[in-house]
Amino acid sequence: MFDTIVVVDWSANSTPKRGSDSIWMAVLDVGNGAVATTNPHTRADAHTLLVEVLQRPGRVLAGFDFPFGYPRGFATAAGLTDDVPWRAMWRHLATAMSDDERNRNNRWEVAAELNRRMGQGWFWGVPVGRAGEHLTSNKPPGFGEPPEFRTCELLLLERAGGNPKSCRQLLGAGCVGSQALTGIPVLEQLRSHAALAARVRVWPFEPIDSATPDQIVLAEVWPSMVELPNDDRVKDERQVVALAQHLAQLDHDGLLRHQFDHATSPHLDPRTAELVGREEGWVLLV
Repeated sequence: MFDTIVVVDWSANSTPKRGSDSIWMAVLDVGNGAVATTNPHTRADAHTLLVEVLQRPGRVLAGFDFPFGYPRGFATAAGLTDDVPWRAMWRHLATAMSDDERNRNNRWEVAAELNRRMGQGWFWGVPVGRAGEHLTSNKPPGFGEPPEFRTCELLLLERAGGNPKSCRQLLGAGCVGSQALTGIPVLEQLRSHAALAARVRVWPFEPIDSATPDQIVLAEVWPSMVELPNDDRVKDERQVVALAQHLAQLDHDGLLRHQFDHATSPHLDPRTAELVGREEGWVLLV
């Protein structure tokens, strides 16, 4: 189904960084099985590399380890109602987020403003010195609506070993909230890039045509789903390589194609399946 598989471990660092807990990217050539890894020290560098890699001919799968959507009702609660929820939210974050070539960004201000719009502390987790009226360091009482987890995360919570973090938490070990705030604007830039826009599809929000010969599929992944090799590379690098190889093996065995129908499979009722495809998104392989 794919000629190239890319897996990206994202980071919301506010300064340039390499090594552990930074951005790692694995690019796998399905034809010969070769995998190359890179460790861009800023999100700006990662964006530049992605634009280059995604222009490879043929079908490209690019997986990113942060949420592509928010739980049901988020867009409406935030007043983002000018389009289907996921597109309205992506465009808002791409416009509101400022993220420079040194990783300096305004994610705390963006989260605080969304909280103000919703009239509650929906996002939480910020350095004490940056806390304010609309964004607190600690999880607020009465968490309320929209809910804490998406449908796919609730399924992960039910499974042995599944321990997803809430996209509402912006700071702390293993949290994904800040990764989504800084990552979604980059995805929006990729899907609107002049050299890529005609080929990019965002799964599961947009239909994937397995017969199209020159398509780029952006998908949310969870690297912790695969077993890691035990060697001296940093964990982040091992994860992106292991997941890229796992996806390539599934593709070789003819099993990956079916995973793209999973988010709308019969085990979800029609209302939930529509919610997944319009707002929440889904983790590939769940």
